[in-house]
Order: sequence, then structure tokens, then C-alpha cells
Amino acid sequence: MKKILPPLIVFAGAFLGTLLLQKNSFVMQEYDGLFLLSGDYFSAMLRTPFPVSGIIGDFLTQFFRFGVYAPLIVAAGVCLAFLLVRSILGRFGLPGDLPAAALSCGLWVAVAFAPTARRGVAVVLILCLLWALSRLLPKRDARWPLPLWLNLAGTALLAAGAFLFIALNGTLQARERMAAVRVAAVNADWDRILSVATPARTATERELLPYAFLALGEKGRLGDELYRYPVRSRSDFDMSGLPEGYAHYFYNALLYGTLQGPNEAVHSAFQLATYQEHGQSFLVLRRLLADYYAMGNYALAKKYAAVLSRSTLHAQYVRHFTERMAAGTPREPDSVAFRKEVPLITRDPLSNLVKLGAGGINAPASLDRVLCSLLLDGDLDSFRTVLASARDRYPVLPRYYQEALAGGL
Repeated sequence: MKKILPPLIVFAGAFLGTLLLQKNSFVMQEYDGLFLLSGDYFSAMLRTPFPVSGIIGDFLTQFFRFGVYAPLIVAAGVCLAFLLVRSILGRFGLPGDLPAAALSCGLWVAVAFAPTARRGVAVVLILCLLWALSRLLPKRDARWPLPLWLNLAGTALLAAGAFLFIALNGTLQARERMAAVRVAAVNADWDRILSVATPARTATERELLPYAFLALGEKGRLGDELYRYPVRSRSDFDMSGLPEGYAHYFYNALLYGTLQGPNEAVHSAFQLATYQEHGQSFLVLRRLLADYYAMGNYALAKKYAAVLSRSTLHAQYVRHFTERMAAGTPREPDSVAFRKEVPLITRDPLSNLVKLGAGGINAPASLDRVLCSLLLDGDLDSFRTVLASARDRYPVLPRYYQEALAGGL
């Protein structure tokens, strides 16, 4: 029993720390990850540094999307590292609990900072190799045994120290907040976004602002709460002020999905994939399948369903769409003449909203985004014109629209 308690303390600390402090950060690893039972995947991975740890890491990462799997996997890896180090030191007759606790807690912190599971897997694999080599040596008698209370107290202090370090580290917690709003946006959990991206927090973490406005728009509260947030210009309202990159395309893929513009959501998803480790990801594949299905393009939807079917955890997701496509009717492809006349999306979100509306795509939140964009631009004449044309949409005029009409903005 005394040998079980120290690793259990480390396991419990890593499990609770990951569950309470970093759950969304690990979900994001799944969103950006990829593991497929295909020759192309394995041949690509075998050309990368440390391919074995990469493949095992990708396999484990696919479970991070579900509930407590990430905390369990992280805790199991940290606990396994503890047991391996203790066994290696015990082979030389050395007391191993405290050194094992120190190394395993260090691994836990390293995993907390790592962008993928590869780093942690590599450490555990190296420890497994060292453990196997230590079995070739003769076992020595134990020297300098430590009392149980000291082992337990020291292990508990090290685990508590690692927990507090992660809990108080500003970089990790900012990353977790960003992950929380992204995960909530993927799942259309608008209340969760607003609970994280508060007006006070967005004053210092301004990348949260577009998600707060996305959530307010979807809840029909944008015109009442826009100026409660530290908004400076229209570039805060969306991500047009940021350089194009991962954050920009992640947001746009979700934005145009909510605005019922699947063509633009697909475009942003493809762009997002170029910033991900494999040039593709579980999240992008899921969104491409869903968006092509929404467009009625069953041929491409079936293509991405076939790719996702090579994943070990997407059978139900793929079956959902294949059954719907079997019962549905695909939309006829647009003619070449029609495609020639379709206006191109620009880097100006307001212009894009107008073009979507002109093309008959008018999601419930689109009007508020147009009106608030005009307010932020200070274009009150256009604001009044647009509002007058859609006045019947508002039984009660939102607060900041009233103030703008009264000349208060």
C-alpha cells in the first residue's frame, strides 16, 4: 500500500490540474490534430522527426475532444513516468519516490506548455527504454530508505507546487481562456463565450473581443451591449485588423458558418488548415463535411466523409451525414455563367456582409453586424438608411440604435 500512495498523489494532481485548469486547451489540440488509418498519413509521419512519438501522440490526441479523456491520459502518462523512474532508481538501490515525483511533476508542467502530445510521449518512451536497459543490470540492495511520511509529504508538496504553477501562470491561463471561447464558438455555446470574454477581460485580452461580439450577435444583444465592451474601431468588431494567420481564419470559418455563408466558411477552413501541423485537422474535416452538406454538394461531402471514416473515432459523425445524404437530394451545381457573376469576398467584412445580403444570404445576426459596423465607422447617414429599411425587424429598438438616432453617439 505504501508504494501505491505516492504515484496516486501524482496521478490525482495531474488529473485534477488538467481537468480544472486546461480542459479546453487539450480540446484545441484535438481540433488541430489528425490521426488517420491511411498510408498517406503514416508515410508523411515517418518522414518527420521522432515519428513514433508523433504517431502515438496523434493517436492519443484524438481522444481529447471527449470529456475526461485528456485529464485521464495526461495523468496516466505522468503516473507512468513516476513508476518508471522509481523502478530505475530502485534497481540501483536508491530511494526513488521523491526523485520520481520531481521528474513526473516536471513532465506534467512540460506537457501543460506543449502544443501537442508529442513531447510528453517522447519523454515516456525514453523512460521506457531506460527502464528496459536497467533490467539488464543486477539489482542492488536498498540504501538510505526514507520514511513513508516524508515520501508522501514531499510528493504532495511537489504535486501541489506543479498545480499552483499552472494555475498561476498567466500564459497558460490566457491560452485556456482563448481555447475556452474557441471551443464554445465551435459548439455554439454563446453564454459560455460571454462568461469568459467579459468587458473587463477583453480590455486586456483583445483577441477575445470578436468572439464576444459574435456571441452577442447570435443572441440578438449586439445593439444593446456593443459599447459596454472596450471597442475602439470596427477592426475590434471582427479580425480584419489582425494579420492573416491561424487566429484570423479560425474565427472567419466560424463567423461565416453562423452567417449562413458556407462557401466562405469552406474557404476559411482551407486557409486554416495551412497553419495546422498536418496541413489538415479533425476540426477542418468535420467542418468541410458539414458545410458541403449544407451547400447541397454531396459529392464533396462524401469525399470528406470518406476521409473522416479513416479516423478511429468518427463513425457516428460520418454516419449522421451519410444517412442524411442518402435521404436527401443534392443541389445542382451552379452554372459557369452564374459563377462568373458572383462577387468576390474582400478583406473588408462590412463589404462582405453587404454582398452576402445582396446574394440572398441574410442570417439573423447579419443586420446587427452591418448596423454596428456603420456605428463604429461613424457613418450615421448610412446607419439611418439601413435601419429605416429594416425597422420592422425591431419591435423594441436596441439601446445604442436609439442613442444614435437621437444624436448621442
